[in-house]
Amino acid sequence: MCLPLAESPAEKKLLNLRVVPAGALALGVVRSIAHGTFLVSVLVTSFSALGTLPVTILRPTGAMKLLPWGFYDQLLTPSGMAILKTAMLVSLILSTTGLFTAISTKTSLLLVVFYQGLVRSFGHFNHDEMLAVYCLAVLAFTPCGDSFSMDHWLRRTKRHRPHWAYSYPILLMQLLMAWVYFSSALIKLRVAGVKYLSVDNLPALAIFHSLDNLHDTHFKLAFWLPQVRSYLPFAVALVLAWELLFPLAVFFPRTRWWILAAGIVFHLSTLVLMNIFFPHQLVLYLMFVNWDAVARRFRTPSRPVPLND
Repeated sequence: MCLPLAESPAEKKLLNLRVVPAGALALGVVRSIAHGTFLVSVLVTSFSALGTLPVTILRPTGAMKLLPWGFYDQLLTPSGMAILKTAMLVSLILSTTGLFTAISTKTSLLLVVFYQGLVRSFGHFNHDEMLAVYCLAVLAFTPCGDSFSMDHWLRRTKRHRPHWAYSYPILLMQLLMAWVYFSSALIKLRVAGVKYLSVDNLPALAIFHSLDNLHDTHFKLAFWLPQVRSYLPFAVALVLAWELLFPLAVFFPRTRWWILAAGIVFHLSTLVLMNIFFPHQLVLYLMFVNWDAVARRFRTPSRPVPLND
């Protein structure tokens, strides 16, 4: 009689000490999360509304200037935007499910970058999606279709690559997220210095964003902040410290969940107080989950140990 033997304590300790998972499954899950986030975003966005805007207000930026105005005349129509949305949905469905991954991840990257450039050419700048775009760029040139993909299911054979081929892209994406937060704190301190901790800084910013009409939500809790203005410098200082310490989430797994939990609280707070939300960035917190370990919990161990009758 045989029963499956669980991982030994030494094996568990080694797995817990690993900075990032080193399996193809983890990279495949991250691919699905990153591309799936854009898939949902495109699905719920009205492209036809964008197509009704006059082309004369378009101000192409960067590489968008290389395209002729005749192209934009044809694109900025309800039918042209419907074609763009359809192309993006098809490509993102393929890359999310991992079908023709080597090609679909690259086409999804190009289409998302083009769409982001088109929206920014109307003057709306938002850095919520930028981290996710960088993640698409990393995934487009990595073997993210070797597992958790339709390609893997259809191939039914396992590709043998060194572990670093799957671990370094995840580490790179985690470092990108850490740099986003860390550099945000540095910029605040470099531009404003200690004045950023002023008792009036946060209420003024929050009320300013709550009064304009360029946000998706219209919360009014910002007008409550002046009543507690004497406590706000301490809250702002805690946020700055959290942003500066965010890189610890990459290298020290035991601190990871505290830092990510603080991030969830922070982003929900900015939503209700400043009408600013970062859904793409919040979803990408899932890249810190050890998906290899999650899979092992549901996988039947294959190493048996005999039991004496």
